[in-house]
Amino acid sequence: MEVKVLKENKNSDLLVVTPLLPSHKISRDTKVTIKRNQLPFTWISVSDNQNIPTNVSNGLDWFRKEHHKPKYILPLDNDVVLGRNMIDRMYNNIESVKHGAIAYTYSNFKFQGSVNAEFPARPFDIKKIIEHNYISSNSMIKVTCLDRVGGFVMDDQYKRLLDWCLWLKFLYHGYVGLASPNASFVAISSSDSVSDGSDMDYNVKRNRVLKDFVEPLYEKFGKDKSVNDNE
Repeated sequence: MEVKVLKENKNSDLLVVTPLLPSHKISRDTKVTIKRNQLPFTWISVSDNQNIPTNVSNGLDWFRKEHHKPKYILPLDNDVVLGRNMIDRMYNNIESVKHGAIAYTYSNFKFQGSVNAEFPARPFDIKKIIEHNYISSNSMIKVTCLDRVGGFVMDDQYKRLLDWCLWLKFLYHGYVGLASPNASFVAISSSDSVSDGSDMDYNVKRNRVLKDFVEPLYEKFGKDKSVNDNE
């Protein structure tokens, strides 16, 4: 594992982690657009032959040993174009809400390239997140809540849907997300990206998630319960 410190603010309570395969680099667009924020934060990259949440988790562990436990962690892909003040706005939004069930905040995003799709930051809804994932892995997470649920989901059998697994894992433990509709980013997708695999592979992984994460939620909440019933 190779860790590089790209931006450092030792007094910041936000850690941004970009996971990389050894052959990958951070795009120029990401380096330029991340500067469009005023909030102090530390940004590191973690390079290893691991899946995305494993690299992010290892980066968080490294930072804790070297510095301190941050209040928030933001996994950030290496090929995203951040909207202006995206990080500032997400941070301000989650800081302004004191509800104990809020574990993370998510923004609008869209894919451009080999995959083209838009995902607006709609209000969090149990029924919708159980049906399909509309929340990006590039979301700002409370580290205390992450610790309480046992950390990221890192099992390769759910690869491509590991972020969805995390949101469902949070939900099982009583935590929900907060929409940040005033923040956004664009992800540049290529033919070798994790978001551009075969339909068959996707369906196999989806069925595993439904069995291992969604069925326990149905048992706990029932199929007719809305997020408002859990507040």
